[in-house]
Formats: sequence, structure tokens, C-alpha cells
Amino acid sequence: AIAGATKTYLGSKDGPTSKNVGCALEGLLIGLSRVAQQAEDELGVGAELDTLVAHSVKVNVFHSIDFLLKFSEPLRELVKSGSLEIQGGIYHLETGRVEFLGRSPRQSEFLTSDSSLPPSLQALPIRTTVHGWMPHPEALKLLKEGNERFAVGAAIAGRITPAMRKALVK
Repeated sequence: AIAGATKTYLGSKDGPTSKNVGCALEGLLIGLSRVAQQAEDELGVGAELDTLVAHSVKVNVFHSIDFLLKFSEPLRELVKSGSLEIQGGIYHLETGRVEFLGRSPRQSEFLTSDSSLPPSLQALPIRTTVHGWMPHPEALKLLKEGNERFAVGAAIAGRITPAMRKALVK
């Protein structure tokens, strides 16, 4: 996926495209292109594609760790107390080895976060056990609506602003 996202990012640099996202996979690749952009910023324009893809994978690992730390209070508390360490790693299919990357370089920054929901979820009505049970036809309707949004690459049916998306990659 990261290789596809990197190619999508590099292709988008040739000029703005008016192409609509045709499927959920295209939407995900476009979303991951920010990882490729950061990798290119760190390596410099003109880096070889294989080098850029490999670095994009590392950047994505740390983005994933950062996301967990930024938006999960229980995980933050476990890390702060020393009961849990979150370390990144990359499994290399060709060798069967794992390359351990260690902690996120931004871990201390995210341990002070007070966010509990990513911006993309703050726009949704969140139900918990406090709300009681939901009749199954209503639950099935919500599930189908969510699946349809996912299938067309419109995760929140237009309720996400560009600022909310940018907040996920900071």
C-alpha cells in the first residue's frame, strides 16, 4: 500500500488532478500520500523510488504509533507509567526478519496530548453502552450506510473538513 501511495503522491506532483476517487483503495492511497510527502521532504527531491518507498514505510510506522499515543488516553497512561512500550517495526517478507525501529521520536510530545477521539470521529454520533441497545434494523441501517461511505472513499459522507484531515497527520 505504501508503494502505491508513494507512486500516487509522485504522480500528483505533475499537476492537480480532477479525477474523483474511484474506490476505497484509491482513497486510502491518496490519504497515505502524506506519508510519502514527508518521506520525500526528509530525503530530498530526487530520491530513488525504492529508497523513497522504504523510508515512507518507516514514516508510516511512526505515524501509526503517534496516532495511537495522541488519541488513546489508556495507552498514553500505560506508556507514562512504564507498563507499556510502543515500539515500531517492519516485517521484511523477503527475509522473514523484523527491523525494529524503536519508539516514536515524537513520543514525549504525544504523551502530553489530551485528545481522546481523532477529528474524523468527532464528527460522528458516537454510541456507547450508556446509550443502551439499538433495534437491529436501525443498527443494520447505520452499518450499511458506513459501508457505503467506505466503499466510495467518502469516510464521513462529506462531514470532514480539510483542517480535520490535516490534524490527523500532525
